[in-house]
Amino acid sequence: MQKRTFVNPAINDTATFIKTSQETNGEYTLLEIDLGKSDGPPLHYHNAFSENFNVHEGILYIQVGKDKKILHAGESINVPAGMPHRFYNETNDKVKFNITITPGHTGMENFIKILYGLASDGLSDAKGRPKNFAHLAVALVISDSNASGWMSLLSPLIKKAAKRAKKNGTEKWLLETYCN
Repeated sequence: MQKRTFVNPAINDTATFIKTSQETNGEYTLLEIDLGKSDGPPLHYHNAFSENFNVHEGILYIQVGKDKKILHAGESINVPAGMPHRFYNETNDKVKFNITITPGHTGMENFIKILYGLASDGLSDAKGRPKNFAHLAVALVISDSNASGWMSLLSPLIKKAAKRAKKNGTEKWLLETYCN
């Protein structure tokens, strides 16, 4: 059986694949996240899929556009494709929640495996960002993760670095090392 749980020590996070895109014939990807105190990912958006956040235990802080919300156990929020968002945990208590990605997205699944693998191998900084820019570029492009605001100005550079990484074998190495 393929590994289903991935730990990111840099951002105090564990992700478990409940259902992959392959298992649902592309309908959705279902993840369970255990998040300790963390700033979470920066504000970003995806064009290829929506995300539904459903809290099971604890409190999840989420920003959707400019609105900041606090979700408690039993509450959920849907983030449509193209909408900037981020999630985080301001408390010392863990929060357990599901993310349903619709439609399923193998690239996003691989993003998690790559970033968490790099962090576990000490190849990320204290905030969980890969130390190698090409690694970050590959992960962002395959997952359709796009920066919003002024950070979006880096998009052409990220796409160029990912294209170069595909050509020189870096993408293949990341996928073979962390996703197979």
